[in-house]
Amino acid sequence: MNPAFSVIFLTTLIGAGQGLFLALMAIQSGIIAVPSASARLFFIAGDAVALAFLVTGLVASFFHLGHPERAWRAVAMWRNSWLSREVIVLPLFMATVASYAYAHATGLSCAPWTGAIGVLLCLALFVCTAMIYICLKFLQ
Repeated sequence: MNPAFSVIFLTTLIGAGQGLFLALMAIQSGIIAVPSASARLFFIAGDAVALAFLVTGLVASFFHLGHPERAWRAVAMWRNSWLSREVIVLPLFMATVASYAYAHATGLSCAPWTGAIGVLLCLALFVCTAMIYICLKFLQ
């Protein structure tokens, strides 16, 4: 198997963004302790890095397409294609991470709820990606 570099970058960067977001949620829920004096800045920086990973991974996905101008077609087959579902879930997850970062930056109290929605979307993105790899015959 010789995957294209864009696929390697896509998978690695999006996975890193998902992992960092889940780590931030674990910290916010109290599983891991962070000093309260630096917590707000820590979350803002972590959210920004996670979002940067996700955006860079999305940009890398466009290099994998043969015809990037037809990328919108990837959404059309969402009932049959796990790739289409991934294309739908990734921007939703990115928007949720961005709103989670905004909630931390402005001090809004909705950050835990936004984070919980983000966790669900993150898990949905993991499932979509896993199902894509399960469908590939040479990986079975």
